[in-house]
Amino acid sequence: MTKTRRSLSHLVPAVEDLAAITNQAVYTTVPLGSVQVEAGFNPRGRYTADVFTPESLEGLAASIREHGILQPLWVRIVPGGYSLIAGERRYHAAPLAGLAQLPVLNFGQVTPERAEELALIENAQRSNPSIIDQTMSGFKLMARRTGLGQDELVRYLNGVRTGKQDDTHGLGAWLQATYGTGVSVWSQQRSKILNFTPDELAAVERRALDVKAAYELQRLVDPEARAQLLTEAVQGQWSAAQVREAVLTCQAPPPPVRLSVKGLRGDLGKLENLSGVQADKAIKLIEQLRALLA
Repeated sequence: MTKTRRSLSHLVPAVEDLAAITNQAVYTTVPLGSVQVEAGFNPRGRYTADVFTPESLEGLAASIREHGILQPLWVRIVPGGYSLIAGERRYHAAPLAGLAQLPVLNFGQVTPERAEELALIENAQRSNPSIIDQTMSGFKLMARRTGLGQDELVRYLNGVRTGKQDDTHGLGAWLQATYGTGVSVWSQQRSKILNFTPDELAAVERRALDVKAAYELQRLVDPEARAQLLTEAVQGQWSAAQVREAVLTCQAPPPPVRLSVKGLRGDLGKLENLSGVQADKAIKLIEQLRALLA
């Protein structure tokens, strides 16, 4: 049976609704240099460092050279020019394709919060955004709506979920309307994504690892063991259950022999200080150990 992946399909507006949204904007062509990218606005650029490198954009640049930019970028007016709302990969690929002018939909002087909402809509109507994109954008939008920092926001959501906190910011209704999920999902599951390592984020983003499998990796405290297990999970295409089993194996207490060896290593230097009967006993014990290991 094929497992259905939850998407942002409810965010994709009907044709007439999308037309109503884009009719708010003015189609025009602007110089490439007049468009600026707000640092951290695009969630993918925050966790995938190479997403906008020339190598990763070459395929898109080749398409633009042949066909031009088929879908205009979305921008808003800011002091000194325009700020990009959506279309950052097209923006970076344009100069690689030799373009100096960009086709844009100009939404005027919309707020940063509305710009992020528009970015979600634009991305959703083009493709099925990843859970990483959804989560990073969602938490950023909630932070802007509430004025809360990331840790405070997660505590707030947990408080609302458990009934210890009134939803004074109305996030429950907003999450349902925007993502089709509620406070429980965002406080208990999506918040875990905020603690993914860059490599884990990249693996989930490129669909090399299921997000539920990545959740299981967070049980490991040792960063090196966590990174090693991530590599094995991606190479083996492990399920969440397989990752959980491997994590439990890593967390299992070491066998008594391993603990004894670890303690013995620290005591070996003291052997040189032994003399007389004690030295003879030590030599006999070492000979017995060598015979046992032979």
